Amino acid sequence: MKENETNNTPAEKKQDSSGCSCGCGGQKSNKAVIILWVVVLIGIAVFGVYSRMNADPYRSEADKILKHAYTLYEQEKFEESADCLRQAAELGQPWAQLYYGGTLKKGVGVEQNPTAAVEWFRKSADQNCAIAFFELGVCYENGEGVAQDLNEAEAWYRKALDAGIGEEAQAALDRVGNLKAEATPEAEAERLLIKAQELFDRRDKDVECAELLRQSAELGNAWAQVSYGRFLCKGIGTALDPALAVEWFRKSADQGCPDAFYALGICYENGEGVAQDFDEAIAWYRKAVDTDIPEAQSAIIRIEKAKALKEAEK
Repeated sequence: MKENETNNTPAEKKQDSSGCSCGCGGQKSNKAVIILWVVVLIGIAVFGVYSRMNADPYRSEADKILKHAYTLYEQEKFEESADCLRQAAELGQPWAQLYYGGTLKKGVGVEQNPTAAVEWFRKSADQNCAIAFFELGVCYENGEGVAQDLNEAEAWYRKALDAGIGEEAQAALDRVGNLKAEATPEAEAERLLIKAQELFDRRDKDVECAELLRQSAELGNAWAQVSYGRFLCKGIGTALDPALAVEWFRKSADQGCPDAFYALGICYENGEGVAQDFDEAIAWYRKAVDTDIPEAQSAIIRIEKAKALKEAEK
């Protein structure tokens, strides 16, 4: 080996030293590579400076606050955790906006406020947070913090599905599709009536009950119409208004509701919401009798006795 090395000529040594070990072809190629790397490094440096100049100065701080909020939550310090989430959310952290919305929706460590929760979910959604899309879908589906809107719920669930929320979003879309198919005015009126019936015996819920009855009545439910009329007759959960009550009794009676026949008989017998008229009262009571309201027969007998008494007094 040594003998061969000593036999190399100076010219051969010079040629070897000028070559590139990677076989790229000599000094000119080396210089080109060096220049290229200098350009790349300068570009990286410029990009780094530009990024630092244009970066959100609060984002890193928001991330720290969010991390601290996680720690506080694990320690069951819910109020402090919620406050940290609020701070990070106000600094624009999308996950903090989502989680703070969740605390407001459920009232964890902060006063429950579904309306404010929706606002924070929207802010997070504006930053393309897929879970925020899903949460907005839930709010619109259930009417939490916003008026119930199945079309809007469907739109948000679809966004969540497109953003990678798979099975949950698809299941929600299927559920909303079924609800839309069932969401006829008649079905909605029945749902509202059932909710009202659950509150009938709750004196502290009279106003809410009356409002549910009104909504159901306006959607055409005959039993809600007669029930709302009774609330108006007695001023339960709403202003006393016998004349308006009679209007609702008539709407219900037009649909053949026996209770409405009887209610109109009472109104005409006593002059509530209408001028007193015994003959008209008897006519309505007879309709009630024909539809199996036994009390109506007693009412007819009572009125006929009263009429006979008046005739005798003449």
